[in-house]
Amino acid sequence: MKRLAYIVLVLSMTVVLAACGSAEGAEGEMTDDAMSIEGEMEAEAPTVASVDAFGVVSAKKDVAISVDFNARVDKIHVQAGEKVTEGMALVDFDISELNNDLNAKKRDLAFYQNKLGQKNYDATKLSYDLDVAKEELRTNERQFEGKETLYESGALSKDDFEAARNELVAKQTSVKNMELNLSTTYASVNNSNTEIQNTVQKLLEDIKRLEEKYEAANFINGNQIASTLKNGVVSEVTGTEGAYVNRENTVMTLVDLDSRIVTADIAEEFIGKIKIGQDAEIISQANPDKTYHGKISRVWGISVKKGGETIVPIEIELTDIDDALYLNFNVDVKIMLEDEVATQ
Repeated sequence: MKRLAYIVLVLSMTVVLAACGSAEGAEGEMTDDAMSIEGEMEAEAPTVASVDAFGVVSAKKDVAISVDFNARVDKIHVQAGEKVTEGMALVDFDISELNNDLNAKKRDLAFYQNKLGQKNYDATKLSYDLDVAKEELRTNERQFEGKETLYESGALSKDDFEAARNELVAKQTSVKNMELNLSTTYASVNNSNTEIQNTVQKLLEDIKRLEEKYEAANFINGNQIASTLKNGVVSEVTGTEGAYVNRENTVMTLVDLDSRIVTADIAEEFIGKIKIGQDAEIISQANPDKTYHGKISRVWGISVKKGGETIVPIEIELTDIDDALYLNFNVDVKIMLEDEVATQ
């Protein structure tokens, strides 16, 4: 009996060991299959075809309304937030100070130009008088020669001869004095003319500068500035009626709505996928049912810290805009990467 029991025990252990070996083999095969499926799933995982970002609607162009000279704000026709179109009146100025300054300089210019002409006339007149005196002197010299001959022949008395000689000497002295006077006058005129010409030149430059400042203001109706934007909005009004302004003061600022863009922040791990010219979809958080389109037009060459993250700003030129896309609206941005995937 003991021998029979021993044989049964050995057979039982053999069966158990065989079963365990079979189980281990089956488990190994399942593990290999699972790994193979997991590898196939990883290989078939789709490449990211877009990058999502958050952005804000802004504008590339704004216009500051001001004048480059002292003027008083007479009337403001618009207020902040108001839309403007080309030719719409914005602000009227009282430019009497500019006009008074300009007229005063023009009067001074006329005075000095006349003075310059007078100085030249004085010198010219002296030169003419000297020429006349020299001609008279030559006549007197010829007459004296004749009287000297008469005196030597005894036909003319000594007193008459002396009188003729004194008259000639007086004429000669007068001519010399006139020559000296003319020389002094020329020197004085030249010096004076130089000063006057410098003054005239300065006045001409001042008048031109004031006229250019007036022209640069692009006034209509003499003293009014109008909008040059076809589609704009008044972003702020900083001037007040009755206040004086100059080149350092801006009366108001307009934004060109046709220059609207979207600025977005791209996380640093995605910036390598972003290229200029890629298509983008923009959805306003205020109107999620409307999708706008655009293309990336600028990628900053430097990263910045924002909200504890490192981001790179980009700009998106919009290819379709409507009045529902307000400035400073928050938008969701999806940048399409299909072109990049196709080239990989």
